[in-house]
Amino acid sequence: NKAGKIISQIYVSQKTSGIWSSPKRLDEPINDPFYTSTQPTVGIESKKNREVVYFVSDRPGGKGGTDIWYFLYDKTKDRYSRPRKAGSKLNTVGNEMTPYFDMTTHTLYFSSDGYPGLGGLDIFKTTGELNKWSPPLNMGYPINTEADDLYFTISKNRETGFFTSNRKGGVALKNPTCCDDLYSFRWTQYIH
Repeated sequence: NKAGKIISQIYVSQKTSGIWSSPKRLDEPINDPFYTSTQPTVGIESKKNREVVYFVSDRPGGKGGTDIWYFLYDKTKDRYSRPRKAGSKLNTVGNEMTPYFDMTTHTLYFSSDGYPGLGGLDIFKTTGELNKWSPPLNMGYPINTEADDLYFTISKNRETGFFTSNRKGGVALKNPTCCDDLYSFRWTQYIH
């Protein structure tokens, strides 16, 4: 924008007969021209089986730098609800980002620098939906390190997943923790 701030916004595209429509920018209040709306992840809420989109924003009304918000989609009316805060158990005065909602377990994975952790951004998990969540738990080492760890996802096979980190040992262009790399993991105690 004119102040030099990068503003991200959320778009939607429909897939019909295997073809994606042109992306359409969501209107206000989901996208605000002065604040970022980014990193959406989709879930299904349990009471009315509606789609819920969790996303990250620095809009007013949050607790800190960036917070996790959500809005609902009403398919019958093709309408999006007003964004709401994902709750005080989730958001801190720091930054929450890169949410990933696991629909199978109703677990939200996200990164935060506002909770005690091993490094800058650590990956946490919490169970619930909308604005009701269990206390977030740090995923611990080796998922988290003294570096930034974020963008956690789980594969369809439920046994493996991916995340991003700038931990030591990755590709270093300037210094040992300058750049983000993609890492995979496998649950060693996964039961088939």
